[in-house]
Amino acid sequence: INSAIYREEILQPFFEELHDDELQQGFFQQDGATPHCTQETLTTLMEMFDDRIISRNTAIPWPPRSCDLTPCDFFLWPYIKNSIYTTPVDNLENLRHRITNKIEELNNTPNILENVMN
Repeated sequence: INSAIYREEILQPFFEELHDDELQQGFFQQDGATPHCTQETLTTLMEMFDDRIISRNTAIPWPPRSCDLTPCDFFLWPYIKNSIYTTPVDNLENLRHRITNKIEELNNTPNILENVMN
């Protein structure tokens, strides 16, 4: 995935799902992957979140290896990856479907995330 695909196929649909209060008050956190940190991507994010971006090359730097600040790195992403890649993914739509289903499953099982935070 390159930065253009990240912006067009991941960020833009994500922005469309956000509520006004999330856009006005929320913070956006991402890891330091190269497609996430190009100038074009960061400019797009700043248009939506101003300086409320936690990432590499932003006002709020990405806190590497901080398990209390980055539960997404230490739990969520590995949990999702291990779940969705049990069999090969043959196309982007299939990948989206698997990720969406896994996120919905997590949303319906709040005790999993509570345990992670504890």
